[in-house]
Amino acid sequence: MRGMDRATNRQLLRATWPFLVVVVLMVALASVSLQIMSSVRAYIGGESTWSKGQKDAVFYLSMYGHTGDGPTFDKYQAAIARPLALQRARLALDRDTPDVAAARQALIFSGIFPGDVDGVIWVFRTFRHLDDFKTALGYWSEGDTLINSMASVGDRLQAELKSPRPGPDDIDRLMAELERINETVSPISVAFSNVLSSAFRKVATLLLVTNVAVALILAALSGIYARRYLAAVLSKEKALRASEARARAMLGSIGEAVISLRPSGVVEFLNPVAERLLDTTPGAALGQSFATLASFRDEHDGTLVDLIREAFASDESPSGPVELQLNTHRGATTYVQVVTSVLRDFNDAPSGVVLLLRNMTEHREYVENLAWQATHDKLTGLLNREAFEHRLGEVVNARAADEKNGLTTLIVLDLDQFKTVNDSFGHAAGDVMLQQIAQFIAAGLEPGELAGRLGGDEFGLLLATREYETAHERAETIRRSFAAFEWTWGTHHLTATASIGAVDLRVNALSDAKLALRYADVACYMAKARGRDRVQIASSTDGELTRQVGQVSWAGRIRDALAQNRFRLYVQPICRTSDDFDPDRRVEHHHHEILLRMVDEDGSIIAPGAFIPAAERYGLMSAIDRWVVKESLRRIRSLPNDPRVEFAINLSGASIGDERFIDYLFAQITQSGVRPQSLCFEITETTAVANLGIAGQFISELKDRGCRFALDDFGAGMSSFGYLKGLPVDYLKIDGSFIKDMLSDPVDQEMVAAINDIAHSMGRKTIAEYVEDRDTLMALRKMGVDYVQGYYFGRPQPWVCETSAETLS
Repeated sequence: MRGMDRATNRQLLRATWPFLVVVVLMVALASVSLQIMSSVRAYIGGESTWSKGQKDAVFYLSMYGHTGDGPTFDKYQAAIARPLALQRARLALDRDTPDVAAARQALIFSGIFPGDVDGVIWVFRTFRHLDDFKTALGYWSEGDTLINSMASVGDRLQAELKSPRPGPDDIDRLMAELERINETVSPISVAFSNVLSSAFRKVATLLLVTNVAVALILAALSGIYARRYLAAVLSKEKALRASEARARAMLGSIGEAVISLRPSGVVEFLNPVAERLLDTTPGAALGQSFATLASFRDEHDGTLVDLIREAFASDESPSGPVELQLNTHRGATTYVQVVTSVLRDFNDAPSGVVLLLRNMTEHREYVENLAWQATHDKLTGLLNREAFEHRLGEVVNARAADEKNGLTTLIVLDLDQFKTVNDSFGHAAGDVMLQQIAQFIAAGLEPGELAGRLGGDEFGLLLATREYETAHERAETIRRSFAAFEWTWGTHHLTATASIGAVDLRVNALSDAKLALRYADVACYMAKARGRDRVQIASSTDGELTRQVGQVSWAGRIRDALAQNRFRLYVQPICRTSDDFDPDRRVEHHHHEILLRMVDEDGSIIAPGAFIPAAERYGLMSAIDRWVVKESLRRIRSLPNDPRVEFAINLSGASIGDERFIDYLFAQITQSGVRPQSLCFEITETTAVANLGIAGQFISELKDRGCRFALDDFGAGMSSFGYLKGLPVDYLKIDGSFIKDMLSDPVDQEMVAAINDIAHSMGRKTIAEYVEDRDTLMALRKMGVDYVQGYYFGRPQPWVCETSAETLS
C-alpha cells in the first residue's frame, strides 16, 4: 500500500509540476506587476495631490491678498505644504546617498497612501534614468522651482499685509507675480501628467503581453494533460452518477431527519434525527415498511398523503417543501416540513426515495409567539393599540352595516396621578402598577369583551352593555371598582383612581374606529380636566366635545402639513409714523413682520387662528417655530444685504421654554449667514409674563448675538409694567384692541398714550397694530408712537420672491 502511495505521488508530481511552475511564475509576475502598477499609479496620484495643492494655494493666497484674512493665509499654508513635501521627497531621493527615511516621511505627509510609499521610492530609484521617467522628473523639478517662487510671494505678501502701512502697489505687484507663476505652472503640470500617463500605458502593455504569453503556455499544458484524464473520467461517470445523487441527498440532510426508502416503501436508512422523530431504532426500522412506522396527513383536512407515489409521478426532484402532519405508530403527532428526492440507477429508472424532514414545532411556536407579540402589549398582556383599533373597527363597521354585535360601549380609561407613582417609587413600581391594573381590568370583563393598553397609563375597553344598563352606568361601575382597588409595592398599600371617557356605540353613529377612539379620548381628557376620578360620556351632539375632537383632528392635519411642507410665509410691512405715507404711491418698506399660513390638502389657505390653538395643546408649536425660523432665514439670505432691513419672526411660549430651541436658533443663524441685526423676534406679553425668568434669559442671549426683540400684544393682559424692567426688549407692540377704536373711545386713546409714554421712558420703541385709516395714523403720530402696522399700509402678502426685494416693497 505504501509503495502504491509513493508511486501515485510520483505520478501525480510528474503530471502536475508544469502547472505548479507556471502558477508560481504567474503569481510572482502578477505580484511584481501589481507592485509596479500600484507605484506608477501612486505617482499619478501624487501629481494630482501636487496639482491640487498648487491650485488651492493659489486660490487661498489670492483670497488672502484681497482680504488680508488670517485664517485664509493658514489655509494657503496648509495647501502649499503638500507640494513642498513632495519637493522634499524628490530632493531626498535625488542625492548620491538617498535619504530614504526623510523621503518616506515627506511622501506620507504629502498624502500618498502609506502602503504605496515603498513602491514609489523603489520605482524612483530603479527607473530614474529611463527616458520617460527622467523627463517626468525634469517637469517635477521645474514645478518645484515655481512652488518655491510661490512660497516666496506668499511670505512677502504676508509681510506686506502685516506692515503698518501696506502699499497697494506692492500688493498688486505680488498678486500679478502670483498670477504669472500660476500660468507657468499649469503647462508643466499637464506635461508631467502626460509623461506619467504614457509611462503607465507602456508598462501596462508590457505586463499584458507577458501575462498573455504565460496564460497561453498554461492553456497549452492544460489541453495536453486534460486529454490524458478524459477517457478515465468518462468510464467512471456512470458509476459515479447514482452514488453522487445518493451522497448529495445525504449531505443535504445534515441536521435534519433523513429517511431513505426503496420504491416499495421499505426503509433502507434513517439517521439519528429521524429515529428520534419516528420514536424507533435502526434495528426495528430497517427493512420495515414506512407505513408501519408512520404516516403523513394533510394538516387541514386530515387526508392521507402518499409521498412515494407523488414523488415518482412528479417531474421535479427534489420536490417540496410541503408541510404535513406526521403521525407515528406510537400515536405522537408532529408537524413537519418534507422535501422529497428521487434516486435513479444507471438506466435513469427510479431506484428509491429520500425524505428530508424538518421538525416545525419550535418554528410554529415561534411564529405564534410573534403573532401574539404583534397584537399584545408586552408589559400587561392586553391587546396593543393597533389590535384594539382593529377590533373596534370591526365593531363599528358591523354596526354601520346593521349587523348584530354584542359590543356596544367603548371606554377610554386614564389613570389619575400615575406620574406621581413613577416619581415617588420609580418606574419599576409604575410597571408593577400597570400589570396589576391590567389583571384587575381583565378579571372584570364579561365573556367576549375586550381590553387593550392604548399607551402609557391609558387603557381601552370594548364592553357588552346590557339592555337595561346605560353606558354611563357601566362606566360608573368600573370607576367605583377602581376606587376600591388596592395594590402593594413593598410595604406600601396604594390606591388608584381613573378618569373615564365613554362612547355608547348604540347612540353615536361614528364612521370609523379612529373617530370613535378620538371621541372617547377627548371625553377622557375632559373628565380629567373637570377634576379627575369621574366619567364623561361622549356625544356627537356635545358642542364643547366636538370642538375638542376637532382640535385632535387639527393636530393630525398639522403633522401632515409639516411632513409635506404645506406651510407658507406671508409678510406685512411695519412703517415709521414719521414717514409721509401715501397708500396710492409705491413705497419701499424696510421693516416687515413674517406671518404664517397653512395650505390645506385641497389647496385652500388656512389662517393661523384655526390651527394654532390645536398646535399649542398638542405640543406642535416648537416644530412649527423651527420650520418658520429655517424657512425665514433661507429667504432672507437670498435678499440683497441692506442694513436697514429688519424682519420680525414670531415665537411661541413652547419654544421659549425649550432649552434646545435656542441652540437650534443660533445654529440656523450661523449656517444661513444672515446678519443677526436684521432679525427681530416677537413673543406675546402673556407668554413673557408666564415664563418671566426663562423669557428674560432667552431674550438676553439673543440680544447678545445682535438680534432685536419685541413684546407682542402688549396691554392685552395688563399684568404690570414692573416686569418690563427685567425684559430687555427693543419694541412694545401695542395690542390692536386699543388701536382700532381709539378715535371713538377716549379710554382706549388714553391707554395707548400711557403705554407709549411708559415705553419711551424705559427706552423702548412702540409699534401700533391694526392701523386701518389715515386718521388713526395721524393720532398715533401726534402721540409720538414710533411705528405702525395695519391694513392701511398693506395687507399680509405671500412671500413668493426669493431673489429680490420686490414683494417686500
